Amino acid sequence: MSLKRYFLHCAYIGTPFRGSQRQAKRGSLVQDELSTVQGAIEMGLKYLNPARDTVVCMASRTDAAVHALNTTCHFDFCQPFYAILEPDAITLRLNKFFIKSDNPIRILSTKIVPDDFHCRYNAISRTYLYRIIIEEKKQDNDLTATYFMPIEETNRAFYVSTNSFNLDTMREAAKLLEGFHDFRTFMATSKDSDRITRKKLDSIRIIERSKEQVGVSWPYSWPAVAVQNSKEQSHRILDMYFKGKGFLYKQVRRTAGTLLSAGTGQISLQDIRFMLEVPSKHSWNPRIKALPGYALYLCEIEY
Repeated sequence: MSLKRYFLHCAYIGTPFRGSQRQAKRGSLVQDELSTVQGAIEMGLKYLNPARDTVVCMASRTDAAVHALNTTCHFDFCQPFYAILEPDAITLRLNKFFIKSDNPIRILSTKIVPDDFHCRYNAISRTYLYRIIIEEKKQDNDLTATYFMPIEETNRAFYVSTNSFNLDTMREAAKLLEGFHDFRTFMATSKDSDRITRKKLDSIRIIERSKEQVGVSWPYSWPAVAVQNSKEQSHRILDMYFKGKGFLYKQVRRTAGTLLSAGTGQISLQDIRFMLEVPSKHSWNPRIKALPGYALYLCEIEY
């Protein structure tokens, strides 16, 4: 038998998954393999006829509905013969399995790495994107931002309806959060209570896009009949990029919610300073909502 460690770059749409990491069902030791990205990849590897079951290690743990444009994983594959399974063969056969099973995962590349390589611990940075579309509120009795929602953006961006928004304030808030801090306040409740919460957030970039830069088939993505009574700048599209070596449980989503709350005037910059200076779950400002996972994308992991 031959044993080799393989390193994969992959992408996935997180909508149908309960997260990237395989889980056991509550009250049962039976695992729902296809409900997580890890489980789906492991299922695909079974069709390559390994000498023993293959366990996949994901480089980053993403929550339910979170997407990945480029993430990584590794596994040790035991070939029943002495021949080495070629990396391109793994890429091709796994992608055929995902297409046939209607699974929104694609393997981008596969290569053989040294036995001591670890996709999680060898990573030097991770970059996440959170997408927000801010709609100008048309009238005081608006309840939601569903007056106009491009169908192709459903479950791909978070929509906000407001007449109060300041991008400069949001960027000031981002500067406060960059650098070394104890981010305990920004971590959702986790069983991993002993985890180190002092981390470095390398950078937060907030880029405003135009409608021309968003949408598969613009201008048809933004039909005039839906926005005919609105101003030219009725929708502001924000891409927020978060880069750091590692992040706490739901830290990116809670940080994105904090920045949005600052931009809409729900909290002040002093409120953010307090959450950083007094790191505790009790310091979390109740006016902030952690944003949903469907607008979050893991963009890149650097090594």
